[in-house]
Amino acid sequence: MQKKPVPGLLVLPGWDDNGRQQFEGFKACLERDGWICKRADLPDANWSTERRAALTRDEALRHVLYDYDDLAGQVFGGPVGVLGFSFGAYIGAFLAANRPVQFLILRSPALYPDEDWMVPKEQLDKNDLDAYRHEKHGSYDNKALDCCSRFSGDVLLIDSEKDEVIPRTVIASYETAFAGARSLTRHTLAMADHPLTDPAWQAEYRNFATDWLGRKLAALSATTG
Repeated sequence: MQKKPVPGLLVLPGWDDNGRQQFEGFKACLERDGWICKRADLPDANWSTERRAALTRDEALRHVLYDYDDLAGQVFGGPVGVLGFSFGAYIGAFLAANRPVQFLILRSPALYPDEDWMVPKEQLDKNDLDAYRHEKHGSYDNKALDCCSRFSGDVLLIDSEKDEVIPRTVIASYETAFAGARSLTRHTLAMADHPLTDPAWQAEYRNFATDWLGRKLAALSATTG
């Protein structure tokens, strides 16, 4: 018997992200509406220091491609969304260029130079990285942004007003890159910091993102019959 297609969401955590509680909140909200949710195997607070220290961006992308394929096998042809935070959002841009993704949520996406792709992420020079992020970039000089420029689904770009890690220039670079998206929604979490340490910010983020996913799924279903 052919299984009915259902929507799926792959969540890509940030580096050292201790956000499993946030993931469970998303999962509880979305599974009530028939979504299948999966958390990707990226470095978070539960990874050992040794595992994190050895991981390259290339390996991280291979991890999430495997996780995507696992989720895709559970949705039976249903639409797949990707939600990424910080480092996870950066890797999510590459994932969306390599697999069918209908909905892309990037919260405070990080940005890295293309060089040293095979070097462990924790060995990248932090001062050089900070200087790079304070410059405006485009699809012509950054592969992650080039992936964004070729994305044709729906995008939700969320940033924190008081983000101490990701400067506004990075958000502006991502926003400009999504020129070919079916739709682009921007939302700023007022007064919020990078990790969303206030539960009120977490709730606003979760509610806004899940409402957005519901609306976009309904619109997609209306057009595809």
